Amino acid sequence: MKHPFLRFCDDSRPDLALEAGVLAFGRDGEGQLAPIDAQSPWLLQLSNDRRGIWLTVAESLRGVHVNGRPIQQLAMLRAGDCIHVAGRKLLLLAEVDSRPATEITPPQDPAASVRLVLRGVGGRHHGRSISLDRPCRIGSAGDAELRIEGHGILPQHALVEVDNGQVLLHAQADTVQVNGRTVREAVLLGGDQLAFSPQHRFVLEAPPAPVPLPHRDARDLDAAPVPPPRGWASRVPWLLVAAALLAVGLSALLVFGPR
Repeated sequence: MKHPFLRFCDDSRPDLALEAGVLAFGRDGEGQLAPIDAQSPWLLQLSNDRRGIWLTVAESLRGVHVNGRPIQQLAMLRAGDCIHVAGRKLLLLAEVDSRPATEITPPQDPAASVRLVLRGVGGRHHGRSISLDRPCRIGSAGDAELRIEGHGILPQHALVEVDNGQVLLHAQADTVQVNGRTVREAVLLGGDQLAFSPQHRFVLEAPPAPVPLPHRDARDLDAAPVPPPRGWASRVPWLLVAAALLAVGLSALLVFGPR
């Protein structure tokens, strides 16, 4: 997740950048949820590490929801997640790549479209996977590949398609969000969260980008050191020789030993 930050939707506090480490929340002097130092009693913690961003809820705190689903103790967060806690609404945001599609290198090969899916993480489509092996029309129309309904949902609300290995979003409404930010056009990457309304949320699941192998010139191979030839002593299977001698000794002991 690129440059994540937390937004208080009631504008009671400025946006908080989520740097690597742990950010704890507790009660301030007015009893409101607020960031606190690590030594103070906490109600909520956000941990940002190489695995992602994790939400930890204290045992004494109840009524925490992420995207409308109750959280008891621990949850992994994605950009665009909406957190309700102690009467506050918090939004986890991250930067969205606003470059034109022609300037972004596809993260996978063109044939990877069969491995790209939208996974529902909220609403009645929670847990459902929609393959992107063909363009996916999203909206309230009866023939939409992904039919969603609700206030403000248009018959042709958005289109998600794969073009030359890139996943492109074309929105027809100003309510479509990617990682918490409203967009009309966007290039989607694996892990991006799409929200078409508070009740309809999906995450793009995609294979990781291929890691290019380091280029080695033929001259580098010629210049590579050649191991010295092994001497005759290193080629002798000494372990087998020792076993054979031991077997001979035992046989001689049985044959010529005292009777």
